[in-house]
Amino acid sequence: MSYIYHSLFNRRILKTTISTIFLLLLTIGNSFSQEHKDQTFVVSGKVINSETKEGISFAHVNLDDTYWGVICDSLGFFRIRVNPDQKLKVTSMGYKAQLVAVQTPSVENEIFQEIYMEKESYMLKEVQVHSFGTWNDFKEKFVKQQIEEEENIASTFDFGSLKLAESEAKTMRRGGFGLSMGFGKKNKRAKGMKPRTPIEELHESLFAQKYNRKVVAEITKENGNRLEILMRYINSRASFSYQSSDMYIVRRIKELHKEFLQEDTDFQNNLSYTDTLGRIQNHLRP
Repeated sequence: MSYIYHSLFNRRILKTTISTIFLLLLTIGNSFSQEHKDQTFVVSGKVINSETKEGISFAHVNLDDTYWGVICDSLGFFRIRVNPDQKLKVTSMGYKAQLVAVQTPSVENEIFQEIYMEKESYMLKEVQVHSFGTWNDFKEKFVKQQIEEEENIASTFDFGSLKLAESEAKTMRRGGFGLSMGFGKKNKRAKGMKPRTPIEELHESLFAQKYNRKVVAEITKENGNRLEILMRYINSRASFSYQSSDMYIVRRIKELHKEFLQEDTDFQNNLSYTDTLGRIQNHLRP
Protein backbone atom coordinates (compact mmCIF):
# COMPACT_ATOMS: atom_id res chain seq x y z
CA MET A 1 0.00 0.00 0.00
CA SER A 2 2.82 2.34 0.93
CA TYR A 3 4.61 1.52 -2.35
CA ILE A 4 1.57 2.49 -4.44
CA TYR A 5 1.22 5.77 -2.54
CA HIS A 6 4.83 6.74 -3.13
CA SER A 7 4.57 5.90 -6.86
CA LEU A 8 1.52 8.11 -7.36
CA PHE A 9 3.19 10.90 -5.37
CA ASN A 10 6.32 10.74 -7.54
CA ARG A 11 4.26 10.88 -10.75
CA ARG A 12 2.43 13.99 -9.58
CA ILE A 13 5.72 15.68 -8.70
CA LEU A 14 7.17 14.76 -12.16
CA LYS A 15 4.12 16.15 -13.98
CA THR A 16 4.22 19.35 -11.94
CA THR A 17 7.91 19.81 -12.63
CA ILE A 18 7.52 19.29 -16.38
CA SER A 19 4.60 21.71 -16.53
CA THR A 20 6.55 24.33 -14.60
CA ILE A 21 9.57 24.04 -16.92
CA PHE A 22 7.37 24.27 -20.02
CA LEU A 23 5.61 27.40 -18.75
CA LEU A 24 8.94 28.95 -17.80
CA LEU A 25 10.41 28.33 -21.28
CA LEU A 26 7.25 29.66 -22.94
CA THR A 27 7.36 32.83 -20.84
CA ILE A 28 11.05 33.42 -21.61
CA GLY A 29 10.46 32.86 -25.35
CA ASN A 30 7.55 35.29 -25.44
CA SER A 31 9.55 37.88 -23.53
CA PHE A 32 12.51 37.54 -25.93
CA SER A 33 10.24 37.69 -28.96
CA GLN A 34 8.42 40.73 -27.64
CA GLU A 35 11.70 42.45 -26.84
CA HIS A 36 13.13 41.64 -30.30
CA LYS A 37 9.96 42.83 -32.05
CA ASP A 38 9.91 46.07 -30.13
CA GLN A 39 13.37 46.95 -31.43
CA THR A 40 12.13 47.58 -35.00
CA PHE A 41 10.47 50.87 -35.88
CA VAL A 42 8.99 52.60 -38.90
CA VAL A 43 10.70 55.44 -40.71
CA SER A 44 8.56 57.61 -42.94
CA GLY A 45 9.84 60.62 -44.77
CA LYS A 46 10.22 62.59 -47.94
CA VAL A 47 13.03 62.81 -50.50
CA ILE A 48 13.46 66.47 -51.48
CA ASN A 49 15.38 68.35 -54.17
CA SER A 50 17.80 70.61 -52.28
CA GLU A 51 17.44 73.43 -54.85
CA THR A 52 13.74 73.53 -55.59
CA LYS A 53 12.57 72.07 -52.25
CA GLU A 54 10.17 69.83 -54.19
CA GLY A 55 9.71 66.11 -53.72
CA ILE A 56 11.67 63.78 -55.98
CA SER A 57 9.32 61.32 -57.65
CA PHE A 58 10.00 57.58 -57.53
CA ALA A 59 13.34 57.78 -55.68
CA HIS A 60 14.68 54.47 -54.33
CA VAL A 61 15.08 54.02 -50.57
CA ASN A 62 16.93 50.82 -49.60
CA LEU A 63 18.28 49.39 -46.37
CA ASP A 64 22.07 49.60 -46.62
CA ASP A 65 23.82 46.32 -47.53
CA THR A 66 20.49 44.61 -48.30
CA TYR A 67 18.16 44.16 -51.26
CA TRP A 68 15.15 45.34 -49.26
CA GLY A 69 13.68 48.75 -50.00
CA VAL A 70 10.79 50.84 -51.24
CA ILE A 71 10.08 53.37 -53.99
CA CYS A 72 8.78 56.85 -53.23
CA ASP A 73 5.47 57.99 -54.60
CA SER A 74 5.06 60.80 -57.13
CA LEU A 75 5.46 63.42 -54.36
CA GLY A 76 8.60 61.84 -52.88
CA PHE A 77 7.05 60.29 -49.73
CA PHE A 78 8.12 56.86 -48.44
CA ARG A 79 7.58 54.55 -45.45
CA ILE A 80 9.84 51.66 -44.41
CA ARG A 81 10.48 49.52 -41.30
CA VAL A 82 14.09 49.35 -40.06
CA ASN A 83 16.19 47.90 -37.25
CA PRO A 84 18.31 50.02 -34.92
CA ASP A 85 21.66 51.20 -36.29
CA GLN A 86 20.56 50.53 -39.89
CA LYS A 87 21.16 53.14 -42.59
CA LEU A 88 19.11 54.15 -45.58
CA LYS A 89 20.63 54.31 -49.06
CA VAL A 90 18.73 56.80 -51.23
CA THR A 91 19.26 56.92 -54.99
CA SER A 92 17.57 58.62 -57.94
CA MET A 93 18.50 59.28 -61.55
CA GLY A 94 20.25 62.65 -61.87
CA TYR A 95 21.03 62.97 -58.15
CA LYS A 96 23.97 62.00 -55.96
CA ALA A 97 23.41 58.83 -53.94
CA GLN A 98 23.17 59.38 -50.20
CA LEU A 99 23.69 57.14 -47.18
CA VAL A 100 21.46 58.44 -44.38
CA ALA A 101 21.70 57.46 -40.71
CA VAL A 102 18.39 56.93 -38.93
CA GLN A 103 17.84 58.02 -35.32
CA THR A 104 16.05 55.57 -33.05
CA PRO A 105 12.74 57.03 -31.81
CA SER A 106 12.60 57.73 -28.08
CA VAL A 107 8.85 57.51 -27.40
CA GLU A 108 6.82 56.77 -30.53
CA ASN A 109 7.33 53.75 -32.77
CA GLU A 110 7.61 55.87 -35.93
CA ILE A 111 9.69 58.85 -36.97
CA PHE A 112 9.53 61.24 -39.94
CA GLN A 113 12.69 62.27 -41.72
CA GLU A 114 13.37 64.57 -44.67
CA ILE A 115 16.20 63.68 -47.01
CA TYR A 116 17.69 66.34 -49.28
CA MET A 117 19.48 65.31 -52.47
CA GLU A 118 21.79 67.29 -54.72
CA LYS A 119 21.79 67.11 -58.49
CA GLU A 120 24.63 65.31 -60.27
CA SER A 121 25.94 65.96 -63.78
CA TYR A 122 27.09 63.14 -66.04
CA MET A 123 29.87 63.76 -68.54
CA LEU A 124 28.94 62.27 -71.91
CA LYS A 125 30.94 61.94 -75.11
CA GLU A 126 30.35 64.33 -77.97
CA VAL A 127 27.48 63.35 -80.25
CA GLN A 128 26.96 64.72 -83.74
CA VAL A 129 23.42 64.90 -85.07
CA HIS A 130 22.84 65.18 -88.80
CA SER A 131 19.55 65.87 -90.49
CA PHE A 132 18.49 63.67 -93.42
CA GLY A 133 15.81 66.11 -94.48
CA THR A 134 12.12 65.42 -94.87
CA TRP A 135 10.46 62.25 -96.10
CA ASN A 136 9.99 63.79 -99.55
CA ASP A 137 13.70 64.61 -99.74
CA PHE A 138 14.55 61.02 -98.88
CA LYS A 139 12.22 59.64 -101.58
CA GLU A 140 13.69 61.99 -104.18
CA LYS A 141 17.27 60.96 -103.32
CA PHE A 142 16.30 57.31 -103.31
CA VAL A 143 14.74 57.51 -106.79
CA LYS A 144 17.77 59.34 -108.22
CA GLN A 145 20.28 56.96 -106.65
CA GLN A 146 22.50 55.23 -109.23
CA ILE A 147 22.54 51.44 -108.92
CA GLU A 148 25.75 49.62 -109.77
CA GLU A 149 25.28 47.37 -112.78
CA GLU A 150 25.87 43.71 -111.95
CA GLU A 151 27.23 41.19 -114.39
CA ASN A 152 24.40 39.25 -116.02
CA ILE A 153 25.69 35.70 -116.34
CA ALA A 154 22.54 34.57 -118.14
CA SER A 155 23.27 36.92 -121.05
CA THR A 156 26.35 34.86 -122.00
CA PHE A 157 24.80 31.47 -121.36
CA ASP A 158 23.44 29.43 -124.27
CA PHE A 159 20.48 27.56 -122.81
CA GLY A 160 19.79 25.88 -126.14
CA SER A 161 23.06 23.92 -126.11
CA LEU A 162 22.91 22.95 -122.41
CA LYS A 163 21.60 19.43 -123.06
CA LEU A 164 24.04 18.96 -125.93
CA ALA A 165 26.99 19.97 -123.72
CA GLU A 166 25.88 17.58 -120.98
CA SER A 167 25.57 14.73 -123.47
CA GLU A 168 29.01 15.46 -124.92
CA ALA A 169 30.52 15.50 -121.45
CA LYS A 170 28.94 12.14 -120.62
CA THR A 171 30.22 10.63 -123.87
CA MET A 172 33.78 11.85 -123.24
CA ARG A 173 33.73 10.44 -119.67
CA ARG A 174 32.78 6.93 -120.78
CA GLY A 175 36.00 4.92 -120.51
CA GLY A 176 37.05 2.93 -123.59
CA PHE A 177 34.46 4.51 -125.87
CA GLY A 178 35.42 6.87 -128.68
CA LEU A 179 38.59 8.90 -129.24
CA SER A 180 39.61 12.24 -127.80
CA MET A 181 40.30 14.83 -130.51
CA GLY A 182 42.22 17.11 -128.14
CA PHE A 183 45.31 14.90 -127.79
CA GLY A 184 45.62 15.73 -124.08
CA LYS A 185 45.00 19.49 -124.45
CA LYS A 186 41.84 20.60 -122.63
CA ASN A 187 41.42 23.89 -124.45
CA LYS A 188 41.41 22.42 -128.00
CA ARG A 189 38.13 21.41 -129.62
CA ALA A 190 37.20 19.62 -132.82
CA LYS A 191 36.79 21.81 -135.86
CA GLY A 192 33.40 23.52 -135.87
CA MET A 193 32.64 22.73 -132.18
CA LYS A 194 31.51 25.71 -130.12
CA PRO A 195 33.78 26.45 -127.11
CA ARG A 196 32.30 25.91 -123.68
CA THR A 197 31.04 28.84 -121.64
CA PRO A 198 32.29 29.40 -118.07
CA ILE A 199 29.03 28.19 -116.60
CA GLU A 200 29.20 24.99 -118.69
CA GLU A 201 32.70 24.35 -117.41
CA LEU A 202 31.47 24.92 -113.84
CA HIS A 203 28.61 22.45 -114.32
CA GLU A 204 30.96 19.88 -115.80
CA SER A 205 33.40 20.32 -112.91
CA LEU A 206 30.61 19.87 -110.34
CA PHE A 207 29.34 16.78 -112.11
CA ALA A 208 32.84 15.27 -112.36
CA GLN A 209 33.20 15.55 -108.58
CA LYS A 210 29.93 13.70 -108.00
CA TYR A 211 30.28 10.96 -110.62
CA ASN A 212 33.56 9.45 -111.85
CA ARG A 213 35.44 6.12 -112.01
CA LYS A 214 36.87 6.57 -108.52
CA VAL A 215 33.42 7.05 -107.00
CA VAL A 216 32.03 3.99 -108.82
CA ALA A 217 35.05 1.89 -107.78
CA GLU A 218 34.66 2.86 -104.11
CA ILE A 219 30.95 2.02 -104.13
CA THR A 220 31.04 -1.22 -106.15
CA LYS A 221 34.60 -2.47 -105.29
CA GLU A 222 35.13 -3.19 -109.02
CA ASN A 223 38.42 -2.53 -110.84
CA GLY A 224 40.28 -3.07 -114.11
CA ASN A 225 38.42 -4.07 -117.24
CA ARG A 226 35.35 -5.04 -115.25
CA LEU A 227 35.11 -1.45 -113.91
CA GLU A 228 35.31 -0.10 -117.49
CA ILE A 229 32.45 -2.40 -118.54
CA LEU A 230 30.42 -1.37 -115.46
CA MET A 231 30.94 2.32 -116.27
CA ARG A 232 29.53 1.79 -119.76
CA TYR A 233 26.67 -0.18 -118.29
CA ILE A 234 25.77 2.62 -115.84
CA ASN A 235 26.13 5.35 -118.50
CA SER A 236 23.70 3.51 -120.75
CA ARG A 237 21.01 3.24 -118.07
CA ALA A 238 21.42 6.34 -115.89
CA SER A 239 21.07 10.03 -116.67
CA PHE A 240 23.00 11.99 -114.07
CA SER A 241 23.70 15.73 -114.14
CA TYR A 242 25.35 18.32 -111.95
CA GLN A 243 21.94 18.88 -110.32
CA SER A 244 21.65 15.24 -109.19
CA SER A 245 22.13 14.82 -105.45
CA ASP A 246 25.01 12.74 -104.13
CA MET A 247 22.58 10.45 -102.31
CA TYR A 248 20.62 9.75 -105.51
CA ILE A 249 23.80 9.02 -107.52
CA VAL A 250 25.11 6.57 -104.89
CA ARG A 251 21.76 4.79 -104.59
CA ARG A 252 21.39 4.54 -108.38
CA ILE A 253 24.94 3.18 -108.79
CA LYS A 254 24.24 0.47 -106.22
CA GLU A 255 20.98 -0.50 -107.98
CA LEU A 256 22.63 -0.72 -111.40
CA HIS A 257 25.58 -2.63 -110.01
CA LYS A 258 23.19 -5.19 -108.56
CA GLU A 259 21.51 -5.53 -111.96
CA PHE A 260 24.94 -5.72 -113.59
CA LEU A 261 25.89 -8.74 -111.44
CA GLN A 262 22.67 -10.56 -112.34
CA GLU A 263 23.03 -10.22 -116.11
CA ASP A 264 25.18 -12.22 -118.57
CA THR A 265 28.87 -11.34 -118.43
CA ASP A 266 29.02 -11.24 -122.26
CA PHE A 267 26.58 -8.32 -122.42
CA GLN A 268 29.34 -5.84 -123.35
CA ASN A 269 28.83 -6.54 -127.05
CA ASN A 270 25.34 -5.08 -126.72
CA LEU A 271 26.61 -1.73 -125.38
CA SER A 272 27.73 -0.24 -128.70
CA TYR A 273 25.89 2.87 -129.81
CA THR A 274 24.83 4.05 -133.24
CA ASP A 275 24.61 7.76 -132.37
CA THR A 276 27.34 10.19 -131.29
CA LEU A 277 25.46 11.19 -128.15
CA GLY A 278 25.44 7.65 -126.81
CA ARG A 279 21.69 7.31 -126.40
CA ILE A 280 20.59 4.81 -129.12
CA GLN A 281 21.80 1.25 -128.56
CA ASN A 282 22.88 -0.84 -131.52
CA HIS A 283 20.95 -4.12 -131.28
CA LEU A 284 22.20 -5.35 -134.66
CA ARG A 285 25.70 -6.23 -133.45
CA PRO A 286 26.15 -9.88 -132.42
